[in-house]
Amino acid sequence: MEIRIVWLKDMIEVSYTIKYPEYKEKDDRWVIRQTGVYHRYDSTTSQSIFMLLSPTPQSKAHLEAAKWLSMSSYHSKIEADPFWLHRLLFAAYFPSWRQYITTIENRFLPVAKDALATFIEEPLGLGHDTLTTLNSLETRFRQVPAILASTMDLLQDLCALISSKSETEETKYGIKCLKNQARYCKIYSQSATYLQQRAQSVAKLLSDTLLMRDQLLAQEQNKNIIELNESAVFITRLTLLYLPTSFIATFFGMNFFDLDTENSRIVGTSMIWIFFLSSFGLTAVTYLLYYWLMRRDGATFHLPKLRMVPAWKVQDLKRQLKIGTKEVKEFHEGEA
Repeated sequence: MEIRIVWLKDMIEVSYTIKYPEYKEKDDRWVIRQTGVYHRYDSTTSQSIFMLLSPTPQSKAHLEAAKWLSMSSYHSKIEADPFWLHRLLFAAYFPSWRQYITTIENRFLPVAKDALATFIEEPLGLGHDTLTTLNSLETRFRQVPAILASTMDLLQDLCALISSKSETEETKYGIKCLKNQARYCKIYSQSATYLQQRAQSVAKLLSDTLLMRDQLLAQEQNKNIIELNESAVFITRLTLLYLPTSFIATFFGMNFFDLDTENSRIVGTSMIWIFFLSSFGLTAVTYLLYYWLMRRDGATFHLPKLRMVPAWKVQDLKRQLKIGTKEVKEFHEGEA
């Protein structure tokens, strides 16, 4: 939005563009518009030629300028101030910056409130989509000071130009209006900068909260895996205990027992010690083989033990989150 001034003897040419927000009712959203101005002023005849390049046919500044030119009550003001259109242009568009910043702030405050009231040990109502929303709002806040900084330089150049070309009461009033617009730009820029810093702090706090929550979930999953591993080892050992005996019982069948039909009972033979000896021997061989295979290639037959690094606990995470929240609140109080 750099102003371009060309001096031609008794004539002067001024051209520049300005950016401003505009609300689109049809789409229910704000957009950044751009309007261009060309002004050629002849100081000998006090005549001006204006070209107003608007993004829409019936723009606000276009309608306001047509109103000034069509009503006789404004003709004296136009004749007394050859730079009247510049004042009208800024008065038509720049108050919308306040509404634009307020709209974004109203979207930001509920998200910031939810982010500050989040606990990592409870189910989170916010996620990475909320973090994306905060980053988008921070970007919108950040672009406001950048646009308004160049606008303030433009207004200063216009005031210097008008004061050097005309000294009427109407032009002095126009310079005063432009200086007021520059003050408003500074206020809007400071508000946007504060909200941008606040959005950045809340986004960092939410990012840390989500990271700590992921670490807590990972710790709980590691703990569950270890418990499952221990259960699998217990079941394996239990199986090794009864499986050889079951195999021996299946192999010999009922050879060690007989049915006494006269007394209606089952009678065991004196050779039943063979069953117990075979079961004990096979169980011992199975256990020895199991431990030998475990030592030779443990990665194949059992899950590796997960190393739990006691770097932090839930209390540590809560303490870190409280410290981060305290820093954000102190930052807000300091800015206020």
